[in-house]
Amino acid sequence: MAVDSVDSAGMSSDDDRQRDAFARLFAQHDRWLFAYLVSLLGSSAAAEEVFQEVCVILWREHETFELGTDFVKWVGVIAHHQVQRYRRARRRVGPQLSDTVVDLLASDAVERVDLLESRRDALRGCLTKLSENDRHLVEQCYGDSRHSFKTAAEQLGRPTNTVYKALIRIRRALYQCIERTLAVEGLS
Repeated sequence: MAVDSVDSAGMSSDDDRQRDAFARLFAQHDRWLFAYLVSLLGSSAAAEEVFQEVCVILWREHETFELGTDFVKWVGVIAHHQVQRYRRARRRVGPQLSDTVVDLLASDAVERVDLLESRRDALRGCLTKLSENDRHLVEQCYGDSRHSFKTAAEQLGRPTNTVYKALIRIRRALYQCIERTLAVEGLS
């Protein structure tokens, strides 16, 4: 029988490796988790509240996750339960999507995580292909969530209409670039 080595704090190196691998998986998927919660709750404020609770549960339960299994599905189940709990607690606040619709959204989001990650990777590549001026405009408009294209236009000293039309052109070019990239990779 093999004996795990134990460090001075009493934690085995296998425990360290498990925790480190879990932390890497969490860091790889934390943006997806937040976007998943926003899609189910319809509010970034509500998603932030549930995200915090999900994170606490994930770290409390991280030892139960089996490395090599589907992390997104595991996290998705936990997050979905927390969304249901949050929604039950706020039923009286106002209109909400039906539980059936939320369940369908949840299932779809978990199934599409790889495609969404591929689209994000393609977007990063496509952004580098933009001209410096277009890239700067995108950064001005989307780099800070507190800025609108109107604010960016004022900062750039350009008419709002001009910035709006430029963003339409840039988004179209990015969309076409992403679609071409995914087609080449056989993902579209």
